[in-house]
Parts: sequence; structure tokens; C-alpha cells
Amino acid sequence: MLILIVELLLKKDSSRGILNWLAILGTLGAIFSVACLNCSGAGSCCMMGGGVPTAFAGFLKTDGLAVFFKMVILLATLVTLLMTFRYLKAHPTAYPAEFLAILLFSACGASALASAQEVITLYISLETLTISSYILASFMKKDKGSNEAGMKYLLLGAFSSALLLFGFSYLYGLTGTTVIADMGKALAAQPASSLAVLAVILVIAGLAFKISLAPFHMWTPDVYEGAPTPVTAYLSVASKTAGFAAFVRLFWVGLDAPGLHYTWVGLFAVLAAISIILGNLEAIPQKNIKRLMGYSSIAQAGYITTGFLAGGQMGLTAVLFYLFVYMVANMGAFLAIVIVSAKTGSEQIEDFAGMWKRSPLIGVVMLVCLLSLAGVPPFAGFAGKWYLFGAAISQGYTWLAMVGMVFSVVSLYYYLQVAKQALAVEPKDSSPIPMNLAEKAVLVLSVVLTITLGFWPTPIMELAQSAASSLF
Repeated sequence: MLILIVELLLKKDSSRGILNWLAILGTLGAIFSVACLNCSGAGSCCMMGGGVPTAFAGFLKTDGLAVFFKMVILLATLVTLLMTFRYLKAHPTAYPAEFLAILLFSACGASALASAQEVITLYISLETLTISSYILASFMKKDKGSNEAGMKYLLLGAFSSALLLFGFSYLYGLTGTTVIADMGKALAAQPASSLAVLAVILVIAGLAFKISLAPFHMWTPDVYEGAPTPVTAYLSVASKTAGFAAFVRLFWVGLDAPGLHYTWVGLFAVLAAISIILGNLEAIPQKNIKRLMGYSSIAQAGYITTGFLAGGQMGLTAVLFYLFVYMVANMGAFLAIVIVSAKTGSEQIEDFAGMWKRSPLIGVVMLVCLLSLAGVPPFAGFAGKWYLFGAAISQGYTWLAMVGMVFSVVSLYYYLQVAKQALAVEPKDSSPIPMNLAEKAVLVLSVVLTITLGFWPTPIMELAQSAASSLF
């Protein structure tokens, strides 16, 4: 709200930089609040077993799990705001304040969703996130690709939201409550019915759209390609993280009744396998780097769902750890994409030719981050997939873990196509690519974290374990 007020008081040309810094400072304040102010009076953080802040009669609860999800969402928002400096300079808009404000409203919705304890609050939070995302995807009004992305996202998103709300209405009719924990108790006390199964299917269909889980992924490559690149980066991490937060709350708390458990577990196993297979195979022929990252995002959703299926503290810890390392690698890669596309005016993979000579740092970032996404040791993505697949195997999903391992190898082909352009092909234009200090710092940090967490994942794993324990 402050950004919108300041934009009214200052001249638009002179206020652009101030608005960006206001957004960044506000996000840093939110990160500080989540990390430090959600602590009990005794001084122990809620992630470490202290008091749990609640609001609105307990409909929002910032437990350790919510804190972890919020930190991933807010860190992704922070890097997205950094990307907007360069992107809005290369693609001027008359509405910079509105872009930043809507992005922050979207982050508010995602953060509230991580804390939601009942389905109406969860739905409102989800719609705050997604409606803001529709506007952001189509924000460049003179760009046909952006308009197309926003329209496809809106139409398919509205349909998925209707399915989700339909499922929630059935669950309310069956249980007489909208509180997720009470819903779980009511469903456990009654025999499974066809109506409950239908409700579960509708909820899965509605939420699977939000995280790009196949076959509800049809919007992803087109929206990723057409949307402004910072928005694409934001959707790939923040939207996915919020979606998995909803899945964890709903299915491991509200819908884990004995009569329903095997129904949704079987559905998720099939969706995870389809996502891994389709996402990786359809990424191979792509020439546009953002479409490639879109299909990569679909495959990543499948990997994370593999850990989600394992359940328990082990499976949830693996999911949380992987979401963090995915955020680090993905945001590093997208920042590099924003910098290169602002210089070249294009988003084709061939535009990364000779990046090792033009900007050695970008060449290293693309190599390290993409290899991490592929799960190559010794990078953090390998440790993340090790935990995900290990948790799945421990619960009997060996076949699904094998699918993930095989297609992780397949993903190397298209990730290395980008690395090949950056490291082995001569550049068409040998001019250097300038970067500011903040961009260099984030790129270096993404490389350092990706390598360090591959060798020493313990700090984030301990935080993930503490967060997961708050649910169980």
C-alpha cells in the first residue's frame, strides 16, 4: 500500500528506483518478521518448538511448517524484485508501482496460504495469489505473448479454482466444518463414500493446476514463455511452494482418513510419474529457454510429489529441503536469464552462446544451477533428490523413485544443451554483459549455496526437520 501512495506523491520517472527499494525493504522486513518475531516470549523460535502465533480465531497459524514455507516464498519474492530493476529498465511500463504492488499482494496470498488452517481461508489466500498472478502474467499490455499468457492462465485458472471450490463444498457437506483438522476427524469417524472420493479428486485437480502437475500442466510452457521473465521466475518457485503447502495441510491433516488415504495416494503416484515423464521428454526439443524451464518445472513438481507421497516426518523433511534448494538453483538461473535477455533482446537458448567469454559468472551460474536441477552430484539438487527418492523407497514407492532417477538422467540432455551453448560455442557478439553489484552478489550466492548444500546439507536439513515436526 505504501508503494501505491509514494507513487502518487512523486513524479513517475524519478520514483521508479524508490519504489523498487521500498518493495525490497518491505520484503526484507517480512523476512525478518517471519524469522525473528514469530518467537515465543521465552525467546525460542516457533521452528524450534516455542510458542505458535495464531490469528483470526486460529484460522491462521504460523507454526514451524508455515515459517519454512514463508521463508522460501519471501526469498523468491526478494530475488524477483531484484530482477525487476533490470527487466523494467529494458521493458519500460507506465505502471511500475502497480507491478510491484500486485507482486507483493501475490506474496501476501502465498504467505497466508502457508498458515491457513481452514479451507475458506486457504481458498481466499490461494485466489489472492492466483488472481494477482493472472495480472502479472499479462502486465505488458503491448506484448502479444504477455496478453496470450494472461488469458490462458486466467481461463484455465478460473476453471481449476471452480473445481477446487466444488470439492471443498462436498467436504463441508460431509463433515459440517471448514477447519482442516476437524474435517480430518469427521472423515475418520465415517466410512468412505463415493462423494468423499469425488471431493478428493476435485481438490487434487484444482490444486494440481497451481503446481503444474501433469496432466494439469497445459498452461505452464505458454505462460512461462509469454509472461515477463521475473513473473515466470516467481511463479516457478513461490506459486509451487504455496501449492505444496496447501497439499500438505489438506491431505496429511484433513484427508488422511483410512478410507480415503489409498485413493489420493494412488492418484498422486500416477500424476507424479506422468509429470516426470512428460516434463522431461517435452523439454528436449525446446529452443526457448523459458519454455524449457517451464517443462523443467513440470518435472520438478513430479519429483517433489514423490517425496510428498512418502509422508511422515521423513517425507515432509525431504520436500522442504528440496523446495529450498530448488528455489536457490531456479532463481539463480532465472536471474541469469533476465540479465542475458535484457542485453540480447531475445530468450532463445542460442543467445547463451559464448557466455563463458562474455560473462564468466553467468556461464558458471547456468552450469551449476542447471546441473543442480538435473540432480548431478556434488550439487544441492543431488542431495535433494537423494532425500526425496530415499523417502519414497522407504514407503514402498520404489518404482516411482526409479522413474525419477531414470528421467533425471534424461534431463541432463536438455540442461547440458544450455551449458554447451554457454561454454563450448563461440559468441556471435563478444561484448561483455554488465551487471550491478546486487546482481553479482545474488548470482555468486546461488552458486555458493548450491555447491555448499551439496557437500553439507545439514543446516537446512535440521531446519526442515524442525519445521516438519511441527505438523506431526
